[in-house]
Amino acid sequence: MGVKMRIAISTDQDFVSSCFGCCPACTIIDIEAGDIRRTLSVPNPGWQHRQWADFLERNSVKCLIVGNIGANAMAVLKWRGIPIISGVQGSIDAVVRKYVDGTLTASGGACDGEARTCLKPDGTPPEAM
Repeated sequence: MGVKMRIAISTDQDFVSSCFGCCPACTIIDIEAGDIRRTLSVPNPGWQHRQWADFLERNSVKCLIVGNIGANAMAVLKWRGIPIISGVQGSIDAVVRKYVDGTLTASGGACDGEARTCLKPDGTPPEAM
């Protein structure tokens, strides 16, 4: 039996959301022996960065995968000891496969924390929260 790992991905439908702060949901994924054991989508209730960090820490998330992330959110999550892989794009399935295979790379996606810089996968701005 392999080691169990819990990751979280900021999501917009079936894709990595372009911005952690604006993501419609966060998908929690349990991986064991290279296989997905459980997936749970948690809708974004409009929490602030600290509340997301609390939630992820309480749920034993060991890695957060995002499109872009602001400096404040990044600092709060790093302070909590939650590693971040940013600058990721693609479908959730493809991203999880790359993560499990060890081929997922970060391009360092960051944003200034303003909604005007956050775009959905189709390039349109998200609806106001």
